[in-house]
Amino acid sequence: MLRKAPLLKKAASLLGIGLLTVSLQACLPGPGTGLTVAGLGGHKLAMNKENIAMRAHAALHEESDLLTFSVEAISKDKTEKAVETYLEGYNNPKNSDPIRAIALYQIGLLYMNHYNRARDDEKAVTYLKKAKDEFNIEPLNKRIDDRLAKIEQRKSNVVILSADQHLMNWKKQPKLPPKVIPHDDEMKDFTARAISTDRVQEAILLYTLMYENKGSTNELKAGSLYQIGLMYMSPYNAQGSEEKALEYFVRIQREFPESQTAKQANLKAGYLINKQKIILD
Repeated sequence: MLRKAPLLKKAASLLGIGLLTVSLQACLPGPGTGLTVAGLGGHKLAMNKENIAMRAHAALHEESDLLTFSVEAISKDKTEKAVETYLEGYNNPKNSDPIRAIALYQIGLLYMNHYNRARDDEKAVTYLKKAKDEFNIEPLNKRIDDRLAKIEQRKSNVVILSADQHLMNWKKQPKLPPKVIPHDDEMKDFTARAISTDRVQEAILLYTLMYENKGSTNELKAGSLYQIGLMYMSPYNAQGSEEKALEYFVRIQREFPESQTAKQANLKAGYLINKQKIILD
């Protein structure tokens, strides 16, 4: 379905800007569909969808640095395909060092996750160390060191559980309901999650890296700025600022006037300007 291309074009972005994003809600089983030719088959299908959603939730709960593309890979047993995609991004010389380092970091996170059926701690260590040794980017190095320490600590475990066993244990644990905030339909899952988990500044940094990355298309650059604008515009963002949001929407129109995103930015800018006029009146 996807043609061979650099990570930032094939996956559309490491940050969820159209990146094969997986919405946990989209994975949840819908209402009953009535009788099927083989009723048990329908039940198995529903359970499969439920397990995909549950595995995604568990994986993200264990490792909040996982990008949506990585969460989907774990929940749908597509780790090797995800690794291939991330390696394309790493090997693309047009991509900036931070983006290439993030690609390796995500591979490491994929392989070390308890809920990943393709878990391989040795591979995780290899990719995490490669990201640190080759690029030496702060504060990514600290995150890498923390993950390497966790893997080292695991070696003392007497009992090794499979990914499915970990998932069964996780299902039994009492959980607080996830914090869900209303958000703009155009807001990507990664963006909404950044607001609900108070990680807005990290998200802004990552979107800025996408914008500055030479390997990004103009549409992706515009999309990155647009997501930042939506974050600042959100009334649920403690760091929100409609003034800053307006600056980003205007910037998109100025720098990428031919992009599809420019039309969306124009609508958002018009809304904010009219809102300010009403307040002033």
